[in-house]
Amino acid sequence: MGPLLARRKFAMAKSAYIHIPFCQHKCDFCDFAAFAGLDDLSEEYSRVVVQEINQRLNKDPNAEKLATVFFGGGTPGYVPPQQLANIIEALRQNCGIEANAEITLETTPHTITPEKCASWQMHGINRISIGVESLQDFELKAMGRDHTRAQAMSGARVARESGYDNLALDLMYGLPEQTLESWSDTLDDLLSLQPKHISAYGLTIAQNSPLLLRFPRDSEKYPSEEIFEKMYYMLVDKCEAAGLAQYEIANFAFPGYESRHNIVYWKNEEYLAFGVSAHRYYRGIRSSNFRGLKKYMREFFNDETAEEIDTDNRLKEAVFLGLRLRAGLNLAEFQQKYGVDLLVSKAREIDKLQSFGLLDLTAGNLKLTQRGVLISNSVLAELI
Repeated sequence: MGPLLARRKFAMAKSAYIHIPFCQHKCDFCDFAAFAGLDDLSEEYSRVVVQEINQRLNKDPNAEKLATVFFGGGTPGYVPPQQLANIIEALRQNCGIEANAEITLETTPHTITPEKCASWQMHGINRISIGVESLQDFELKAMGRDHTRAQAMSGARVARESGYDNLALDLMYGLPEQTLESWSDTLDDLLSLQPKHISAYGLTIAQNSPLLLRFPRDSEKYPSEEIFEKMYYMLVDKCEAAGLAQYEIANFAFPGYESRHNIVYWKNEEYLAFGVSAHRYYRGIRSSNFRGLKKYMREFFNDETAEEIDTDNRLKEAVFLGLRLRAGLNLAEFQQKYGVDLLVSKAREIDKLQSFGLLDLTAGNLKLTQRGVLISNSVLAELI
């Protein structure tokens, strides 16, 4: 560990991410470590994740109880609930889980059953994030999803009727075949399900995505840049009219239902992570597990990547991540935490971006304008 990091006082991680890579079907646009047709490995995989938790935390104990646990994937809701329960128990035994912890499970809508919901609840999973993506069958087919609109609506209703009040629904826009009208219909139908949280991301396509074989990047089937921008503003307007406040670039929630786990990332705080391809940030080191499933299962205690985050990179990450939050950066708190006055160190850049209407500085908070959100990557690149 370098001298600058050695002088830092590290807070223990209060969050853990668990990657469950198994899927019933891998979507055409997906670039995550997700694998269909390997269900026979899921039980062994869950045992390996438990081993990883035991070994990592035995070697380097985490003194804090966990306040959030997040099962991502893949489709964690696809695997037998007992496998998830075993992982939760390993975390509980090694570092503890707070009584009011947020424990989130990602799933597709057609894997949800009343029986699974009951089991998830019994094991402490209290937040469900459902990958709806679209509520138009022709768009779902175009993007390579294997569920229908009817299954999406039904899955969300089953989760709610089974007692899941803390329900998060995920959408995508900028899809092939999508129109402003179909997007409006999807938003209206989704909001009728009364989710407490909505995430909505513009489509990004991996370099070797099968989707590109049917819809190349220059295909006229994608919405134009003008329509994409209108889709974003429609999203903001409809969510806020329904009472869901935009608290991050792509996330909307009723007060008190913001994703506590994801806020850890955006506030540049440290977290544990386990499973294939899982990325962690712990004791000033960002590291990741092997992306290959069988290699991970053989060598779960070895890292594929590891980078010590020095003071300069830590500052850049804090700006890049913090400005994703719609509240922005409180400059006084930032200076107290990092010892840097952004109004001095980035005066020229801030003035320039303000003059273009991309940044707003009000009451000591620096934040993106809505126009700035639309080109956030370019704006944030200017500041880091």
